[in-house]
Amino acid sequence: MRFLVTRPDPHGGRTARRLKAAGADAVLAPMLHVVPEPAPELGLAGIGALAVTSRVAMSVLAGRADLDRLRALPLVAVGDATAADARALGFTDVHSADGDVAALAALIRAAAPAGPVLHLAGHVRAGDLVALLEAAGVPARLVVVYRAEPVARLPGAAVAALRAGEIDAILVYSARTGAALMASAAACGVDAEVRALPVFALSAQAAAPLLAAGVASVRWPDHPDEAALLALAGVVAPG
Repeated sequence: MRFLVTRPDPHGGRTARRLKAAGADAVLAPMLHVVPEPAPELGLAGIGALAVTSRVAMSVLAGRADLDRLRALPLVAVGDATAADARALGFTDVHSADGDVAALAALIRAAAPAGPVLHLAGHVRAGDLVALLEAAGVPARLVVVYRAEPVARLPGAAVAALRAGEIDAILVYSARTGAALMASAAACGVDAEVRALPVFALSAQAAAPLLAAGVASVRWPDHPDEAALLALAGVVAPG
């Protein structure tokens, strides 16, 4: 089975390797281009915990000069994959909400951090973590550490594979990648091919722009993680 993988780098490459290990194939078509923001001074004095709502944010933090200071703080991640990335970067006090932004806010409230929470995120976010925390009496502050810009056109290899009928299904991981996929497919004249293919989305939110665009078959797992997504797509991939 051959999948069109729309995740931004470097995570799309990781997904491609998981697919290959499971006997499937991938054509990479990252629909967002990640641009780190100029490294702002984070103001870590008195911060009780870091909150991270995407794996992209973790990959951006890997390049920061103050990474050692960040590692000294507790880190609360939205899901297990983001938490695993944090541990791989050397964070030792890591907690996973294993869910969405609401679940993350609930976990942080229960943990009662000793100081304000610093949310490190992109310029477009699914949900307002800071508002959820402050409504519960937990002080929090947002710092934007990256921008994710939509890609205007599909890669040539992806267009050729779609036109040749060599793609069996599409993997979509966010509402923004779904919207960018449909816009770029239209720009390349392959939107009909995309709408005719089964699409596996990470969540109902990720599926929304695809359903709105008239994609014939869009499914998403009960739990928003990649293992569940790939299982839904018929792929049993190693962790």
